[in-house]
Amino acid sequence: MNHFDYYQYQAHARGIASKSDVIRKAQEDAFIYERIVRSWLPDDKGARMADLACGHGSFLWWLKEQGYSNARGVDSSPEQISLAESAGLVVENADVIEWLKQQSPNNYQTLFAIDFIEHISKDDFMIFLSECQRVLSPNGMLILRYPNGDSPFVGMNLYNDITHVWTYTTNCINGLASMHRFSSVSFDDQGISAIRDHRWIKVPMAKVLDAGLRFVFRSASREKIKFWNSSIWARIKK
Repeated sequence: MNHFDYYQYQAHARGIASKSDVIRKAQEDAFIYERIVRSWLPDDKGARMADLACGHGSFLWWLKEQGYSNARGVDSSPEQISLAESAGLVVENADVIEWLKQQSPNNYQTLFAIDFIEHISKDDFMIFLSECQRVLSPNGMLILRYPNGDSPFVGMNLYNDITHVWTYTTNCINGLASMHRFSSVSFDDQGISAIRDHRWIKVPMAKVLDAGLRFVFRSASREKIKFWNSSIWARIKK
């Protein structure tokens, strides 16, 4: 047994063992997807989309529920792919980077990689960005979620999985995106967006505390921290 066996164990550890579990997980995470991802999706419900390292497929299920009819998933784990197939999703058991290399140029409008890039080496991430840029259609989007390298709390995410190997700051993602000829990057973290209940009072409180934390950290370290949550989303436009 080695540390990569943990990835095969993840679905079991998270209580995902059937189609109903996949749907339940999609419903649990829908609040975040609605508040962050929804506005980044293409207007065309028939747009070609791929969820890279799709796991058990809960995000694909959410896309299907939004009416997107041409989304597929790719994952290297047969166990995770089997769960996604049980939910009636279009998925393929393959290594993500090798799968990208086999795709035609300008062939996908949106690519997703949720909780993936922290699992691969820096060299593989460079290849991943290059292949995504090639595969995306003009003005296409690469949407990522990964441990937030800007945050003092990044360890809560980065070290929560033995298969995580690296993460990135917003400055680093901006630089790498530009290096690979993407046109722009925008970010959103899961802090305020993840607040579900009593938003009328919790959101204003969170914004006040956010401003206070920025002042304290700026005063103590001269660092300008904008994104605090341990997870961050990036929308990278071709």
